[in-house]
Amino acid sequence: MKCPVCGYLNDPEDAECIACGSDMALSAESIAIEQRRSEEAMERYHLQQKELRRELGIDEPEEEPLVMAGGGEVPEPSEASAVSLEMESIPSDFHSDAFLCPQCGFRNDTEALECGRCGVIFSKLKRAGGNGNGAVAGPSSPAGRGVLLDDLGESALDTGTGYTPYVPETKPESWSGAKATGQRVKEAWEDVDLSGRGETALKGLQGVGARMKSVPPKWYGLALGIVLLLVALPFAWKGGLFLKTEWEQRSRLKLEATLVDEFTRNHAAIGAEIRSLADGKKFKEARAALDRFDIEPLQAKTEPLERYLEEKETYARVLAVPAWKFETNYTLFTRLVALDPSSSFYKSKQDFYKKRFAGQCYDKALRLYQGRKNDAAQSAKAVALIDKAVGFYPQDRTFKELRSKLIHADLLYYKGNGSLQMALRDEGRGKAIHAKQRKITIWLRNTSDATLYINPDFFTLETRNGKSLKYNNVMETGFQGKLTPGAKTAGVLYFRTLAMPRALTFEHLVAGTIQREFP
Repeated sequence: MKCPVCGYLNDPEDAECIACGSDMALSAESIAIEQRRSEEAMERYHLQQKELRRELGIDEPEEEPLVMAGGGEVPEPSEASAVSLEMESIPSDFHSDAFLCPQCGFRNDTEALECGRCGVIFSKLKRAGGNGNGAVAGPSSPAGRGVLLDDLGESALDTGTGYTPYVPETKPESWSGAKATGQRVKEAWEDVDLSGRGETALKGLQGVGARMKSVPPKWYGLALGIVLLLVALPFAWKGGLFLKTEWEQRSRLKLEATLVDEFTRNHAAIGAEIRSLADGKKFKEARAALDRFDIEPLQAKTEPLERYLEEKETYARVLAVPAWKFETNYTLFTRLVALDPSSSFYKSKQDFYKKRFAGQCYDKALRLYQGRKNDAAQSAKAVALIDKAVGFYPQDRTFKELRSKLIHADLLYYKGNGSLQMALRDEGRGKAIHAKQRKITIWLRNTSDATLYINPDFFTLETRNGKSLKYNNVMETGFQGKLTPGAKTAGVLYFRTLAMPRALTFEHLVAGTIQREFP
């Protein structure tokens, strides 16, 4: 079905037009009346504007007939429209039954709900000289007293006791002077975080504005020049730093190009000079000559000279070290082998001092083990020494046996954290009914200020074959459940395994985790 107003094609069941919202049941006569009313309203609006402009002296009276927007003359109004225009005509004076818009001053009908020029709703404004409640006086209001209408102006509102409608008011403020300008800037940025330098800059701006107010007009030019100079100084400083950096970079590139050219032309003579100085043990002069060409483009070319010079320096240090300092000699000869892998002399010396150093570590560790001074620090030192010897010769049976004894002895010393310490001993396989189980004796010491509760379930044994086991809870452990600060407790745990143990871990919610490794 086609809309009788806009012609939009709607569905037969639509009661209103989807495009313009008109009632689909309107007849042609009703549509014509609505269109004629709209045209009359537009004509009245244009006439009111022209009359007002003539009354205000903006336009001169026109003798020629009015011209419509389409270019044709205004047709003679019909009888109905003439009556309508006569009723809506605007008088020539300003004190008739018309109502002036408080917003723009346009003359409207007393029954108008909104201004014909600016479109403001009169019920939302306070009428000048009114009662202050937003009422608009109409012809039916006695003694000029207004009736408060709703936002649409269709019905009166209840204005009983306690009614205080919200009417926005604007208070003009004076923004003259430099101080007022600074205040406006501050209010504009009051919601922004201006801590630090931003707030300091704002205060400085306010201070400059206040001082500019007291400057005589003839000094404005000089004052403005000083302000601009102060503003430009940071940019000039940054620009100067940029130019300096650029100049340094160009100078460095130019110097590198010069050094590359010089080394390329004289690399044989430069290499011979550095080698001659190194052979004569003039290492400072040789290093200074080589460092002169220590730039990235020449690193690959100067690397052989660098290795040669370092080799001569290291060998000179070896000659000054006593022969009985096995560790120092071994370290230096190891570096010489890295610098010159083809030297059989360096390799033989490295092996010689390696054996001597490993034997020295074994002897010291053995003396500490045989001393049995019941000192945890000495035990840890002995373990570290034998670890070095085993690291040099992992297959040496003598070194491995001593290491096992030292670690077993070291396990008997309390070690842990600031809350709990643990010592243990591997007893090997159990006897009789425990023959297929591993027996481990454990000692615990509370070093914290709180009471700890010990549970055998907190222990986990890790074996060499990669398994993790909990203790055999059928057996009695002997642990004291409650461990007060400074107290000790001991117990025996059996684990169903024949594999060699690797580590024993104790996990406690308060005391943390402690792990001891077996040899």
